[in-house]
Amino acid sequence: MNDNTFLRPIIDTRIHGLKTKSSVRRSCWLLMTLLGMLLLAFTPAGAQIRPGGITLPQGIPTQGGGGAAQQGGAVLDDSTQNLYGPNTALHFFEEDVLNNRDSARYRLDTTLTGIHRWSYVSRSWNHLVDLGNLGTATRPTFYQPHQQVGAQLGFRAFDPYAIQENEVKYYDTRSPLTEMTFISGGQGQNILRFGFNQNITPRLNLGFRVQRFTSNKLYGTFSTLKKEANLVQNWNFLFQGSYTSKNKKYTALAHYRHLNHSVKEQGGLLNVLDTADVGGKLYVYDGVARLSDKTRSWERRHVYHLYQQYRLANGFQLFQQGDMSFVKDRYEDADPQVGVDNGVYPPTRLDTSFTRQAIFYRLFDTKLGIKGTFSGFNYRAYYRPRIYSVRGEYNLTDSTTTNRYKNARFDNIVGVWLSYYLKDSSQHLIAEGEHLLGKDFLLRGELSTRWFKAGYQTSFWTPDLLMQRYISNHLVWDNNFKLTGANTIFGSIPVKVKGLEVIPEVQYHLVSNYVYYDTAAVARQLSGSFSLLRLGTTLNWQGEKFAFRGQGYYTINSNSRVLRIPSLFVSAEVTYDFVYAKALYVQLGLAAHYRSSYLADAYMPLTQQFYLQNDFLVDRYLVADAFASLRVKRVRLLLKMSHINEGLGVPGYYVTPRYLGMQRTFSFGVYWPLFD
Repeated sequence: MNDNTFLRPIIDTRIHGLKTKSSVRRSCWLLMTLLGMLLLAFTPAGAQIRPGGITLPQGIPTQGGGGAAQQGGAVLDDSTQNLYGPNTALHFFEEDVLNNRDSARYRLDTTLTGIHRWSYVSRSWNHLVDLGNLGTATRPTFYQPHQQVGAQLGFRAFDPYAIQENEVKYYDTRSPLTEMTFISGGQGQNILRFGFNQNITPRLNLGFRVQRFTSNKLYGTFSTLKKEANLVQNWNFLFQGSYTSKNKKYTALAHYRHLNHSVKEQGGLLNVLDTADVGGKLYVYDGVARLSDKTRSWERRHVYHLYQQYRLANGFQLFQQGDMSFVKDRYEDADPQVGVDNGVYPPTRLDTSFTRQAIFYRLFDTKLGIKGTFSGFNYRAYYRPRIYSVRGEYNLTDSTTTNRYKNARFDNIVGVWLSYYLKDSSQHLIAEGEHLLGKDFLLRGELSTRWFKAGYQTSFWTPDLLMQRYISNHLVWDNNFKLTGANTIFGSIPVKVKGLEVIPEVQYHLVSNYVYYDTAAVARQLSGSFSLLRLGTTLNWQGEKFAFRGQGYYTINSNSRVLRIPSLFVSAEVTYDFVYAKALYVQLGLAAHYRSSYLADAYMPLTQQFYLQNDFLVDRYLVADAFASLRVKRVRLLLKMSHINEGLGVPGYYVTPRYLGMQRTFSFGVYWPLFD
């Protein structure tokens, strides 16, 4: 349950300060100058669904909170007094406009709750699994059925590090808004974000956000300072804008998202078992990696997005929503025999001295439709043409000679969406359907009331393009898989007693024709069905100064031969808030995560996919973090000690077979918004 009061819509606050042409020009020059300085400073020396959408419940509390203590302060401009702060730097999401809530606005988050969860895995409350360090490949902890029809590319390991469409914020500001974040952690973990937004006119807003983060190797290096220690480098860029016509009939939202993500793949730790101790695990952070230092994964994404709507009579609207996406995935290993000898890859097929491959993906995906309101219903109907092509390249007898394979397709998709509010905005019914003509389909419905939430989804989808065909120096397959299907039922019953909220929930999946990667890391399809039952509880308690947030799940899996999930999962935190000297807001806290032992999937760097293995048990382990979050005016500071229980009992832990978890590390962070 989201307890973030900052996400409550603020209606009727759309007030714009009048700007002179000269001030607009000065602001635009400032924006371009800051962007140029940032890019110059960080150039290397060397070469969840928002309101109105439907999603299956994940039970992940998000950051934020609220309260009078977080209101913006007064700032004086050159002529008159204006209150510039979180209440004047509002934002909204495309989902709000799409679902006919054009006036919904959300204030900037200035609370302390959740800022200690700065890493992507921690921010997900460990619903993600990675390879032990910031920026490494990830996968979901729990099973997730597809939420749309049509074949997808299949490269998702770096998705959390890219800005997703439903995460893009569009702003409505009375003054320029600048957001700066810097976080420094152990093992070379550094994150820098810089964002700027401004209303150029009362009806036009433009802004951007740039992010740079890095991390270093946990093992497999003899230097912690030089270039050899580098593990991950990430650049992330977003440029967004929104426009509304003077008569408010036409609205346009547009953005460009870019990801440039590079990883030196290591293949895991070479020596993980102590042969003298009959299989006892080793936790050697100065050990040797299974791949040479000449191995690299690199992914680059460009996404151009546009949403438009035109309002006709009586709320009836025409809309267009679409993307143009370009993805390039490249993998190189200048000494693949090391990986073969250490069991990372199968033997080479074509060239023993070099492995090189690249996959290029292009997608044009748009929706053309009608939407509006009628007799209490919000409705949407659309036609969705979808054109994509994928091309693969791989080296043959030497590192310069390549061969290619490709595939292209045109999909015709139709869809409909309905929403009906029963008595008020807290009780509503949503139904959705989408069909790829002659093939995939999805039907989904959800009923939310004060007393319970329940939903059902049935879907059949085309397996990923990567699962259908792949050729490289080590692996090859050409499959003709059937559609994968899943029927899902979910429900929850919130119980509130004063400051305590308990939400028991259940989620059941019946999966058929499941496609997975077997113990040889080859794509396979299971003939038949199996079921997953997940029982859980989310708990939130807010006292006068103490607070507790947590979630726990127990999963029953009828076929653990093809899908592995820890049977027991718990993630929780306790915090204590107080004010020092009437000016310093402090939150002290302790967070912990536990999951039971299981045969977790191994990682194949060639395909960026996790695959089944039967030899390495990822043991149960509890990881605890201590943190202190502070706020002075609007500047928030973070002090955090991760894995404080290192060395108590078991000397370490693995997050993925052969990939060690992070040691005890200290991190420091600054979050600084400016409103003028």
